[in-house]
Amino acid sequence: MRTFGAAKGLLFAIGMAAMATSAGAQTGTNRSFSAIYSVHARGVEAGDFTYNFNQTGATYTASATREMKGWVGAALNRSQDYTYNVAGTVNAGGVLRPAQYTHQGGRRREDRPNGRQIRAAFSANDVVTTATPGPANMGDPPATAEQRRNTIDQITAIAAMATASGDPCARTLRIYMDGRARFDFVMTPNGNVTVNSRAYQGPGVRCRVQFRPIAGFGDVQEAATLSFTLARTESGMWAPVTIEMPTDGVGVVRLEARRLTVNGTRLRN
Repeated sequence: MRTFGAAKGLLFAIGMAAMATSAGAQTGTNRSFSAIYSVHARGVEAGDFTYNFNQTGATYTASATREMKGWVGAALNRSQDYTYNVAGTVNAGGVLRPAQYTHQGGRRREDRPNGRQIRAAFSANDVVTTATPGPANMGDPPATAEQRRNTIDQITAIAAMATASGDPCARTLRIYMDGRARFDFVMTPNGNVTVNSRAYQGPGVRCRVQFRPIAGFGDVQEAATLSFTLARTESGMWAPVTIEMPTDGVGVVRLEARRLTVNGTRLRN
């Protein structure tokens, strides 16, 4: 049975009754956020997670890669290496709405050297998932149409944190991860903090995050409390310094930023 003990991430996740509201990310704004994270899984530094978000006017794109390294990657037979891409729109109120999400990866096989490809098409009222090779695994139990409504993918979730207006910790994120796993992140403020990390030094906020599994995981999940730390930046954007995201196979992974770049400027050299 998989559980979310101390933390069940990108990723890898980090990650909506509330759709994510963007901070000053209204139509017409151009902005970007990129990061390199170390992936910590089961108590060890296990790999890298890279992330890139770009908004141009009323549209956005985001991409990410997760690669497990060393003995962890070898032990998992590359089954946790993935690439992610999403494209969507930004409405006049700053809400990010994914349209097309894709991820590719998983266990390497001779007939599938780049892994399996999953596509999720988001519309106003539903999400349709397809797989190559098919059919898509919708989980047990699969999310209902009502549960899929008004959700975003986990890559958009990170962008939503970075562009949040007001308090980034006061929201509920309705996430449909990888076109299968449906869960909520119920975020509440947990105090101001001073961050001194490899990627950033300065003021930040800490979010207490209730993980609420809803559907599609296949195995029984347990609710858990996670923690995110976000850095305040002069641009008005927030930079996720540490986030915890669910994965399929290794439980929660903790992403710790090694490099953070906002609108082309590194936060710490």
